[in-house]
Amino acid sequence: MDGDITAIPSSTVENVGDGDSDTPAPDSCREIFDKAFPAYLAMGMTYNEFYREDHTLVIAYRKAYKMRLEQQNQDMWQMGLYVYQAICRAAPLLIPFNKHPQAEPYLDKPFPIFGDKENDADAESKAVADKGFAYMQSQMMIINKKFGKE
Repeated sequence: MDGDITAIPSSTVENVGDGDSDTPAPDSCREIFDKAFPAYLAMGMTYNEFYREDHTLVIAYRKAYKMRLEQQNQDMWQMGLYVYQAICRAAPLLIPFNKHPQAEPYLDKPFPIFGDKENDADAESKAVADKGFAYMQSQMMIINKKFGKE
């Protein structure tokens, strides 16, 4: 055996399972592979890769296909998030009998994909802290004027 799966004649496996048990006989190896082959063709595998190459290649194709599907699902979800944000920002324009409708501006930058969330969170927390500091300074000035200290 040189590792070629098709080297096993289907006639040697057809009679497996012909005993007194009620379990049905398994399909021949060739039939099992022929049933799986279209799925792997859809994943991009060629005939030679499926039947003649290393069997671990099938596992790699299956994992890569699953990763592609997960990435596609993530892309579609993110596109839905962008559409949702756009609709929510334009929603005030769609309210009937609203005398002065005004839509919110569209996002000024895309949603962060990788580690940018931490940088945005730091910038946002710094902006909140600066706003709080400015508020406290204005309150101190009001109190100082009230008590005559400047």
